[in-house]
Amino acid sequence: MFLRSTSPRSLSRSPGRSPSRSPGRSPARRLDETDEQQLERLYKPVFVMKPTACKCSEGQTARFDLKVVGRPMPDTYWFHNGETHIKGIFIEEDGTQSLIIVPAMPHDSGEWTVVAQNRAGRSSISVTLTVDGKTSLSSGDGEAAGEHRGA
Repeated sequence: MFLRSTSPRSLSRSPGRSPSRSPGRSPARRLDETDEQQLERLYKPVFVMKPTACKCSEGQTARFDLKVVGRPMPDTYWFHNGETHIKGIFIEEDGTQSLIIVPAMPHDSGEWTVVAQNRAGRSSISVTLTVDGKTSLSSGDGEAAGEHRGA
């Protein structure tokens, strides 16, 4: 039975009046509500905490954190520059999912895309990872080494 009000006064009156007030409409209404409930059970994935761009030096740890909701709970897939990604550590704690890349290397730089998918739909977010090479850290003149690296 569908009840909108939870006040004690309306609850005490509704059981005696509901069946006699609209007996012809009640089964159809229940069917409509059942259909709505069936539709409401599926929710497209939504990122409630989005991963952010990351910048680190070679050998350090890069980490992307996210939280996604949906019904059923969506599966997540990571892509690096459009390719399926399998390198890294995937963890989930208290609903927060993380991709941890350790050690991060310059070839890990680029666009990282996470796709969340369930039966209701699909959502994705892309972020950038920039990993600076060690040459800029080991050289006495970091700026010159950084410029040389790009040449």
